[in-house]
Amino acid sequence: MTDDREDDAQIRVRRAASLKERIYVAFTALAVIIALRAHDEHPDAALALGTLAITVAATVCAVYVADLLSHMVVHSRVPGRSEHRHMVASTLGAATVALPSLACIGLAALGLYEASTGLLAAMLITTATLVAIGLLAVRRLAVPRMQRIAILAGEAVLAIGVIALELLSHG
Repeated sequence: MTDDREDDAQIRVRRAASLKERIYVAFTALAVIIALRAHDEHPDAALALGTLAITVAATVCAVYVADLLSHMVVHSRVPGRSEHRHMVASTLGAATVALPSLACIGLAALGLYEASTGLLAAMLITTATLVAIGLLAVRRLAVPRMQRIAILAGEAVLAIGVIALELLSHG
């Protein structure tokens, strides 16, 4: 019975880490998208696509290094093969939150619509992704519905604050 509880706890810890990594990547992507929109009245879609792709790749690498180092600090050893495989899969999985934004900008780079439209769509879809991540985070909480709503409202306020700071820094 203890093994089952430990396995459940480890699964929850891994889910939490995956959600956290996705939040990091999504906010980083959102910051870049906001900066690209704010600094150029006529953005170049190909340049925006490249900038976002490089930023996401760099963030994923940073998340991987952070996971690796934190694992070594917590466990006083390098991760085993299975642990490392999970670390890599989780880290690469975090990059998936940026795929819709990259697609929006990529379609603009192909000429389907203006780059500013692609950046706006990318900003909206990244914001929607953050909302979805928040919903995933609270859906399994063993708390009453009103507390879950309050938690989501708190997350929304914090997310709006982060977005406001990003806009302010590029305004």
